Amino acid sequence: MTTAGLDALVDTSGLAVRNITKRYSGVEALGGVSVEIQPGQILGLVGHNGAGKSTLLKTMSGAIRPDSGTITIDGREVVFAHPADALKEGIATVYQELSLLPNLTVTQNVFLGHEKTAGGVLRLPAMKAAATEAMAELSLPVDVDRVVGSYPVAVRQLMEIAVAIHRDARYLLLDEPTTSLEGEQITELLAVVKTLARERGIGVLYISHKLEELYQISDRVVALVDGLVRIDGPTSSVPRADLIAAIAGSEAADLHLNEKPDREVVATDPDLAPSLVAVSLRTPVLEDVTVTAYPGQVLGTYGLVGSGRTEFLRVLMGLDPLVAGSVELFGRPYQPTNTSRAAKLGLAYVTEERKAAGIVPVLNSLYNVALPILHRFARFGVLNVRKMQENSEAVLDQLRVLGDRRVSVENLSGGNQQKVVLARALGQTPKVLLLDEPTKGVDIGVKVEIHRLIRELARDTGMTIILVSSEEEEILDVSDVVSVFAAGQCRDERRSTVGLTIADLRQAAWAAPQQYAVLPD
Repeated sequence: MTTAGLDALVDTSGLAVRNITKRYSGVEALGGVSVEIQPGQILGLVGHNGAGKSTLLKTMSGAIRPDSGTITIDGREVVFAHPADALKEGIATVYQELSLLPNLTVTQNVFLGHEKTAGGVLRLPAMKAAATEAMAELSLPVDVDRVVGSYPVAVRQLMEIAVAIHRDARYLLLDEPTTSLEGEQITELLAVVKTLARERGIGVLYISHKLEELYQISDRVVALVDGLVRIDGPTSSVPRADLIAAIAGSEAADLHLNEKPDREVVATDPDLAPSLVAVSLRTPVLEDVTVTAYPGQVLGTYGLVGSGRTEFLRVLMGLDPLVAGSVELFGRPYQPTNTSRAAKLGLAYVTEERKAAGIVPVLNSLYNVALPILHRFARFGVLNVRKMQENSEAVLDQLRVLGDRRVSVENLSGGNQQKVVLARALGQTPKVLLLDEPTKGVDIGVKVEIHRLIRELARDTGMTIILVSSEEEEILDVSDVVSVFAAGQCRDERRSTVGLTIADLRQAAWAAPQQYAVLPD
């Protein structure tokens, strides 16, 4: 058969990258990666932090140019010098960090850079009508005259996709699109993406560290490991254990897939005194919150954004004022007035906002861990640096923090930064550990390590752990019991996670505002 005949048998449709390489300062980010997206296909992309996912995305979107390799669309080679070039070819990208300008209206954002004009005058009615139509395509009943910043994050995320589709996207690249979403918001977004692929024939690259989502939505799945494609196949044919093992090792796969030990006896032992009892707490956000936590137990607290789950932790640490209600800590009355008092009594808090409040970016890992307890290593005002560093090293070793611990912590990967935040809390040797989204934005391998650490701390040290997470899988996988927040309320309905489902959690979290969130029996 002639070469022309062979070419005729090859399916050249779709967006494909072939043997893409990219190096930064001599370090290989991509080592010859080849992937392709067919029209109407959803390709799931997963990998550890630093695996090359973002580099591949930026290459396909025109944000960076590869050192070698080719990009083709329907068999035709294309070269992107700028994201605008990719957009002209029908490739639209929605990054994890929302890009729509919050101070501009919906209409202004839809037509930013390509406004409709006639004789130098804006055709505002035509622009508004087109913007309304673009939002309606995704069933978004928004007022296109309102500024984007006035809408909640979940709506803005869908707006980003609507704007991309309005610009005649044939291929949609989505980078962790559900990071700021939860519950039914995630379900809605996944349904939208499926509809775009199935009914509009749009090819989708879907990057996520949430395996549950990837297995729900993708047709094919690709695992990147250290800049190389380790797995590429139909999602239905790739066992979850194989995917986890490829990314994080076989030990991580075993930990992630095995059921946690049944420690339900902790909640039912009548001789065991609770470590923390909060009764009828009320703040400007909390309306009526009652929670009980026990030693050696992980209490999962689940709820939607605005439900009061984070504010509950902040009240316990003395960060937010308590208007009414009472708290007992280890059987004694506790008035949460400030963080110093909370720390002295054995509480430690890991914030959701790692970069804003969890670390001091310019300091190294050793000092970040030691900051809350520097006084322990000082005598007559002189800091014993060696003793401080040894203590920090020991805690960092416990969490397997990788990278140079003597350079600014901002130079570490996101996963290792998160471990430093946890190390900072553990370095205080707390009796009660308050965790707010402890695995937000980290890869599967780091997530598994953090989950293992949480379980070990509860089981082996008797620590009380209160875990806030918007990821239902995480709540069910790590927690022994769970309480659900809704509309600033939480009844002390502590249910074992054994037998609970994601649907149970969502049903309780989406309860009507006037009702308590009660898990089904």
